Amino acid sequence: MRRVTLILAAIGLVAASCTSDAPEVLSRELATVTSTPPTVTTLSSPETTVMAPEEVAAIDTDGVTVTDDTIYVGLLTDLTGPFSGNVLDIVDAQIAFWRKLNDEGGIAGRRVELLIADTTYAVDTHREEYERLRDRVVMFSHSTGAPHTLGIAADLVADDRLVVPATWYSGWSDTAAGANVLETGSNYCLEAMNALTFLSEDFAATDGAAPTIAIATNPGHYGQDSAAGAKHAAEQLGLTIAYDGEAAITGADSVPGIAAAIAQANADWTWITTDPITLAQVVGGAVQLGYEGKWSGAMPSFSPRLLDTALGPYLSANYILSALFSPLGADVEGMDEIMAVLTEAYPDRFPSDGVVAGYLEYSAARQVLEEAAAAGDLTPAGVVAAAGRLDELSFGGVGPVNRYSGDPNADVSRATALYRPDKALFDAQGGLAATFGGGAVSAFTLIQDFAVAPLAADYDFQGPCYQPG
Repeated sequence: MRRVTLILAAIGLVAASCTSDAPEVLSRELATVTSTPPTVTTLSSPETTVMAPEEVAAIDTDGVTVTDDTIYVGLLTDLTGPFSGNVLDIVDAQIAFWRKLNDEGGIAGRRVELLIADTTYAVDTHREEYERLRDRVVMFSHSTGAPHTLGIAADLVADDRLVVPATWYSGWSDTAAGANVLETGSNYCLEAMNALTFLSEDFAATDGAAPTIAIATNPGHYGQDSAAGAKHAAEQLGLTIAYDGEAAITGADSVPGIAAAIAQANADWTWITTDPITLAQVVGGAVQLGYEGKWSGAMPSFSPRLLDTALGPYLSANYILSALFSPLGADVEGMDEIMAVLTEAYPDRFPSDGVVAGYLEYSAARQVLEEAAAAGDLTPAGVVAAAGRLDELSFGGVGPVNRYSGDPNADVSRATALYRPDKALFDAQGGLAATFGGGAVSAFTLIQDFAVAPLAADYDFQGPCYQPG
């Protein structure tokens, strides 16, 4: 009974813990970001130009989105809406990496400047900010939200603009939706297939039978793309779905009913795709009502800050984190650079994994811009053409390689990883007081490195797993 009481108490603490993500750094540069006008984030001085004048002039530009000394890149960000905590981490990471690149000479003798607009996670505002920035930037290195990015997908093609989305919707590998979209990593649909395959095999190895599962997700491209993958896995693996809560998580009022349904079904595993605050509320409610199974879910569902609540010990023992990219401190080739840059830029910052997503976005945009510069064409059309020439983008092991040949079935990245939240590591590093400067890393322990389950490898990917309607 004491554990249940603590979990219930934790629900009231989770919101405060998980909404404290807004960074203290670069708030001086980002605090004034509003939808009118977008903020220009100055990352370095013109002295970083290292190319001779004739070399700079030899590259074609439109003189506006790219000039003789500056490349303008846009970010369509949710800085004040529901995903602002994670997005602020992403944006600040981009600022740190672009600044470092500028200090090393920039791209083609030009520094990169960021034009950052707050979309407030509203589809209409997202479009308005895209139209405001479109003629001022050569590409967009960030776009928050699947429906928001889908809303400008046709315009990106018509306007010769690229975008790197902050969403892992399976539609980006589809030629119709993702023609000018540079995804990073796998997607929610294949992530669920990989995770449920592992959970099923692991359960069968210890219990001698296939597990039953429950599914609870948000509506829309995030939750229902994940649900589509989970249901495909259940069908292929012969798993019984004891509770189908696809699209059931519609707000705080829906949580008690979902928790009760999960507890009543009492499945061996629950696959949940939502936000960390809602996850904690569902988990706490279900356990209070007697749920005895375990939990896993799409990567954005979990925050290491949950380990600071009374739910921490329970989640550490009963939750498995699916990972679309490596968490901070993972033993991969590119992680040393990431840790070094972020430690220098933000020594007092909590090590949130949102900064890794920011690195991936920066890396994708940088690789494309460098290819365009090498070809002597930094016009918007030249940047789009450069992306088409790159067979693949590599992220130094931080995330799976992505390909953009135009064949969805061949291009889609299928590998994901699995980690366990590590309460002991979280506490040993100082909990929420952990910092980059103190050598802290993500409080996760590796279970399975990037791998592709057979059913995910064999999935005939000819388009999005989920499409509205």
